Amino acid sequence: MIACASSHRSAVFIWRAASTSSEHGPTKVIVHVHAYPPHCSAVGHPLIHHVHIRPGGNIPRQAKRGSGAETQQKIISDLVAIKGGTFLMGDFGPVHNEDKLPYSGEMNDDVLRRITLDGFSIMAHKVSIEDFDAFTDATGRPRVGTSTIDAKRYRADPKAAAGVKWQDAMDFCTWTRKGSGRKPTLPTEAQWEYAARSGGKMVLFATDTGAIDDGRNVASYSQYQDGSGTALGKFPPNPAGLYDMTDHGYEWVQDWYEESYTAGDASNPLGPKKGTEKVIRGNDSHGGDSLVFVAMTFARDHRPPESSEV
Repeated sequence: MIACASSHRSAVFIWRAASTSSEHGPTKVIVHVHAYPPHCSAVGHPLIHHVHIRPGGNIPRQAKRGSGAETQQKIISDLVAIKGGTFLMGDFGPVHNEDKLPYSGEMNDDVLRRITLDGFSIMAHKVSIEDFDAFTDATGRPRVGTSTIDAKRYRADPKAAAGVKWQDAMDFCTWTRKGSGRKPTLPTEAQWEYAARSGGKMVLFATDTGAIDDGRNVASYSQYQDGSGTALGKFPPNPAGLYDMTDHGYEWVQDWYEESYTAGDASNPLGPKKGTEKVIRGNDSHGGDSLVFVAMTFARDHRPPESSEV
């Protein structure tokens, strides 16, 4: 089990941005978000922790107000172009391995469907704590994770992934629009999976090799414990140039969650029109021994967008 410092179970959600392409060039920016347990010590399987902006919180004295323009420019310049195309979305095991069996033991990812996507761009990196601080400082919101316990654990590395609610991630995307001429938002679930699979290729893990190499292309348990593996962008990207899509936390996407894909083949799908929970992708497990079972490129999970407990 994971022994967490907090008394309740929750999840940290993070994101990165992207933009859809048109004949006139990229116009719509997308951001993806994930979650990880920033103040847990592992003793087995990890729990998910949610660090959220606390209503009525105070800005730390050391926080300096600013326009955040440098961070806004950083987000836009971090975009990586992903060429559009068609792919089989979901657990492709039955059409990929000799046994014709799913790779995952879950039931919510085993409906294969042919998805066609227009080209888009997506941030190479997830949004860090220091990125989100620039947003909250510029907009007068309280900083994330400023309680006594969070300041020591969640804020131990400002370059680690930031954790927020779904709407907070959307608000961040809107904020990054200033002066860019783009319209940032979260990626759709299909866009996230297509990017993780480097253009929809049948690869099990969103790493440089498509496999898990503990401590080299994903953070090992010991690297999390000593702090050397918590910062974003330290491990090799996938072939599409995207970092930390296998670990370092779950990521929010636009789509409402449904237990099984029901729409069938589609072009640029947006998911169900309504729901009670949002899809999250990626994973928050610490170390390759855990990731190999739960962090496949098609793996899905879900959380209420407004809740701090999961």
